[in-house]
Amino acid sequence: MTKVWQRQGDLAGAAILILFTAVVCSAALFFPKPIWDMIPYVAAIFEYDGTLGHDLHVQTYALVQENVSRVEFLVLTGGGPFRTAQYANPDSFITMLGFYRVNMLYVDFAQFLTNWADPVTALRWASVIPATAIGLLTLLWLGGNRSLALAPLAVIALIVTGYTDIAWLTTPDMFSAFFLVAGILLYVTERNLSAGVALVLGGLARPDHLVLVGVFAAMTVIIRPISYSLIAALVAGIAGFLTLNGMSAHPGWWIHFWFTSIEYVHTLDGFNPPFSVLAYLQALGQAAMRSLVEQKWLAVLLALIFTLALMRRKGIAFTRPEAIAMSAILITIPIKFLVFPLADGRFHFAYLIALALILITAYGRQRRPLSFAVPKITPPVDDPPTVP
Repeated sequence: MTKVWQRQGDLAGAAILILFTAVVCSAALFFPKPIWDMIPYVAAIFEYDGTLGHDLHVQTYALVQENVSRVEFLVLTGGGPFRTAQYANPDSFITMLGFYRVNMLYVDFAQFLTNWADPVTALRWASVIPATAIGLLTLLWLGGNRSLALAPLAVIALIVTGYTDIAWLTTPDMFSAFFLVAGILLYVTERNLSAGVALVLGGLARPDHLVLVGVFAAMTVIIRPISYSLIAALVAGIAGFLTLNGMSAHPGWWIHFWFTSIEYVHTLDGFNPPFSVLAYLQALGQAAMRSLVEQKWLAVLLALIFTLALMRRKGIAFTRPEAIAMSAILITIPIKFLVFPLADGRFHFAYLIALALILITAYGRQRRPLSFAVPKITPPVDDPPTVP
């Protein structure tokens, strides 16, 4: 009877996770939320066809207008001085594209999807497809660790880490997150070569994620055993980053930092602010405050750390690959924040959900992680009669 109930618990957990993934991905596809970053990504796709200059600007905004409502287009083109300037001045708009071309693997994937859809729709699919893949990856991870009954916990983790929000966005965050999560979980299962490849691909989709590859490789050296696959992945990632930087005409770290964290300048022509420690510290403090007040990812991170501490206190053991992976995640998050203090939770989603999945399956390894079985009831024993 116990096995029957456990089997039903596994089936119920799998059904909940599949239904959740299907609902989120369907909503993201049919009810998208257009954001301004979609526009330069559309332009980056058009560049593959040789469209340049003012024609690129006209063609990009015309296609966006066809795919959004009138109100949404007004917001995208007039919702603030920066957006107004980008719509009105093609030369200013084109100077921004280096920020977006550098996420080359994401742009390549979206461009590949234009064989079946226009660039705007392709960008939506470029988020929906990896969102679906992350749902299936979660299902396979739980099933492989005999923890499908804990799928509701995984659904909760997906919700609080931002999965439902990121799936709607036309940004490389969900696309890169799939490779990062896959790489982390592959390493935990001791598939180091596949893990290294996946992590490099995640870095080519968003180069700032290469920090994880470096920290991961360092942790294998410190904690052991050394993973030469991850060290090779780090070398490949650095080479790929340098190549992408040159090919995309990326303006460099400090200009990108200034633009995203200090001031939205209307054009990058002639823009080269000197490095300022004070400006850096102010931006860092503002991002930390926004993370605490406006976002929930920091609270989720603290909750996961607290959960990890409780599990260790309860004597729940972790394998060495799990310890290395969790150490890499927990060290990468603050390093990335110091290099690029971005408050939005989408930049931390991959790390948080990977950490949550490791904790869930570690808990599931216990003999009684969550009981769906009929409890064994011991009838009370009557007290023997008292002889007067």
